[in-house]
Amino acid sequence: MKFVKKLTEREQKALEHMRDKHPKTMTRKRAHSLLLSQEGYCLGKISDILGVCRQSVSSWLETWKKDGLAGLIEKKRTGRPRILSQLEEKKVIELVASHPRKLKTVLADIMDRTGKKMSLKTLKRICKKAGLKWKRIRKTLKQKKDEADYQQSVEMIAQLIGREEQGEIDLFYFDESSFYRKPSVPYAWQEKGQAIQVPSAHSQNLNVLGFINHNCQFQSYVFEETINSDVVVAVFDEFAKTTNKPTYVLIDHAPTHTSDFFFDQIEQWKKSNLFVKFLSSYSPDLNLIEILWRKIKYDWIPFSAFQSFKSLKSDLFHILQNIGSDEYTIAYI
Repeated sequence: MKFVKKLTEREQKALEHMRDKHPKTMTRKRAHSLLLSQEGYCLGKISDILGVCRQSVSSWLETWKKDGLAGLIEKKRTGRPRILSQLEEKKVIELVASHPRKLKTVLADIMDRTGKKMSLKTLKRICKKAGLKWKRIRKTLKQKKDEADYQQSVEMIAQLIGREEQGEIDLFYFDESSFYRKPSVPYAWQEKGQAIQVPSAHSQNLNVLGFINHNCQFQSYVFEETINSDVVVAVFDEFAKTTNKPTYVLIDHAPTHTSDFFFDQIEQWKKSNLFVKFLSSYSPDLNLIEILWRKIKYDWIPFSAFQSFKSLKSDLFHILQNIGSDEYTIAYI
């Protein structure tokens, strides 16, 4: 086992001062390691205390033996000088925020402001250092959302969930989605220099209307023709026949859900214990079935499905028929 030789009183005080006062973290750790070794701690224990590897502690003891205090001081690192000052780098991040998709524009602006030239690679390194990341931009409807109406929907959903948990009602979410041979392109792990290619072509639509609850119980209806209010009403009529207790269905404000014909049926459905409730406008995050559509399009449909309309139809029907199974489930609660 390796230990430091007994320290003199002068060495002890110098190391204690270095451990407590030196501005460099690693220098403080090196001094601390010697003091711990002096107290009888083994290399493994010291490495655990200081959060470094055992080999590092061993090399520090060797350096102390060879060079004394001078060997503990962290040496000045070599490398290229900074192109920009910290204040200039902060300004660069502000410029990137103004032009998030145009780093070459930022480079030109930096040149105009400071007279300093830098590479695109260096600019990206500064962005990453500041915590920025190149990723997909998300579309949002928040600017159109009525916050008060949104909060009322949140409270309504919470109350309905509470009633469902008490066994008083069933609660479902309804929506439509279209599937065709032009795929929603997902991210995937791929070999460098290679790309997974997914077939893409125009095709007729498979329009899916679905009801889903928090337990991932799902009921769907698929049409190849255009969806209008007549179709939606017919689907609700069929769904009403499957309920056995008061059932609430949450839907959005799509045109097919707000037509006069659809509204005329709402009172009739109440007689069958089917109650339609509208969610706040521009709030897709409140409709849980939106998560299901994303899972199908981005995760569950295999790339091979897009080879033909027939294969797309076959794979989609397989998924729809097995939602709620171990292979196709979503843990809503």
